[in-house]
Amino acid sequence: MWNAEIYEKFGKERLQPSIDLVSRLKDREFKRILDAGCGTGMSTAVLVSAFGNAAIMGADLSEEMLAKATKNITQAMFIRCDCSQPLFNLGKFDLIFSNAFIQWLPDQKEFMHNSFQMLNEGGVFAAQIPLFGEMPANTCILKVEELFADKMEEIEKRKFVLHTASEYYDMLTSFTDKTSVWITEYIHEMKDYGELLNFLKGAALRPHLELLTDRKDREQFLDAVLQNLRSVYPIGKNGKVLFPFRRLFLIGEK
Repeated sequence: MWNAEIYEKFGKERLQPSIDLVSRLKDREFKRILDAGCGTGMSTAVLVSAFGNAAIMGADLSEEMLAKATKNITQAMFIRCDCSQPLFNLGKFDLIFSNAFIQWLPDQKEFMHNSFQMLNEGGVFAAQIPLFGEMPANTCILKVEELFADKMEEIEKRKFVLHTASEYYDMLTSFTDKTSVWITEYIHEMKDYGELLNFLKGAALRPHLELLTDRKDREQFLDAVLQNLRSVYPIGKNGKVLFPFRRLFLIGEK
């Protein structure tokens, strides 16, 4: 179950990639926009700010996330649906936008395929994807995951599906040769290791915490991850911890 409160706690860190992706699209005009996997609507709000004259729709499966989105943003329409499935009944769009969402899907190429089918001619597919598999934090979690293997039998069904930047590029270029691809590494300032752990609870650790229903197991798991984070990310002289986070951006025109 998504925890919207934890996710939004680091809204600034999660919002900037949406702003950066939209900034590459501001010279275009869109009549209909779909924010696929919109969550609490942070990315939708950026789209509303940039393309206020467009009809903007946010789609997500989480009722908790959508409740936040509907409450906070009145200039867009929100619907509950499974974006891993074809959404052809929603009609055609000029922009299909996806911020930190498609890594949760088992078949991401199929999602891109469906998206391009839903685009009008000249329409744009734009996505931001965390390259979490390349980050030390992922290794920190995997090491602890092995220690709790008996309680993690279903973990692979729940986690991110991680691909490399080149693999995502190959997916995108299967549908268009009009592309723009880049990587940005954001340096997040965390006040301490506890805050870094809380950031990871918002997404990367969510599947593990769902499986660890026993409170003691959960605490032991988190303590072990915390110790691994301490060994990988140095603390600054000011007491803060710098957390580099790599994100891939994809834009493709139909």
